[in-house]
Amino acid sequence: MSARSTLRRFALVAALVVGGAGVATLPLGAAQPTLQAATIARHPHVLIDAAGHPLYILTSEAGGKIKCVKTCIHVWPPVMLPINVGSFSRSAAVKGTTAWVKRGKFRQATFNGYPLYTFSGDTKPHEATGVGLKLGAGTWVLVNAWAKTAAATPEKVGKTTTTSSSSSGGGW
Repeated sequence: MSARSTLRRFALVAALVVGGAGVATLPLGAAQPTLQAATIARHPHVLIDAAGHPLYILTSEAGGKIKCVKTCIHVWPPVMLPINVGSFSRSAAVKGTTAWVKRGKFRQATFNGYPLYTFSGDTKPHEATGVGLKLGAGTWVLVNAWAKTAAATPEKVGKTTTTSSSSSGGGW
C-alpha cells in the first residue's frame, strides 16, 4: 500500500471517527463550523458544537501541548478543522480566542490555547459524561465559552475519576 493510499485511508477513518462522535468538522467545501454556548447540567456557558455536543479540554494541554495521543483519541476525538476552513464561526456568547494547532498533517481546533475534543461517551446533545475524568496529570473538563483567558477556560470540576490505559509507553 502506498503512503498516499495510507494517508487517504487514515483521513477517511479519522473523518468517520470524528464525524461519528459529533465534533465540529465538515467535509471539504463546507461552511465554517459553528461554536455556541449552552447550559449543560450544572455548567453554564459551556462551549458546544453546532450539533449540541459539549467540547472538552485536557487541563494539562494548556498552550497547545497535545498529550492525548494513541488510543486516547478514540475515546476523546479531537475537533479537527477541514483543510479549506481557516476558523470557526461562533455565536456572540462565545468570548474566547479560537485558533488551531498542528496535529501531524492535520489541524486541531483550539480555544484560548487549549486543543478541543469531544467525548465518545456523550451520545446525545447536551450530554456531558466525561467531566472530571483524569488522564495523567490532567483532567478532562468542559470549556467555559465566556472565558477570555487560558486561566479562565476550564469549567470548575467537582469529583474526578481516574482513567487508565492498557497501552504501554508514553501517551494514552
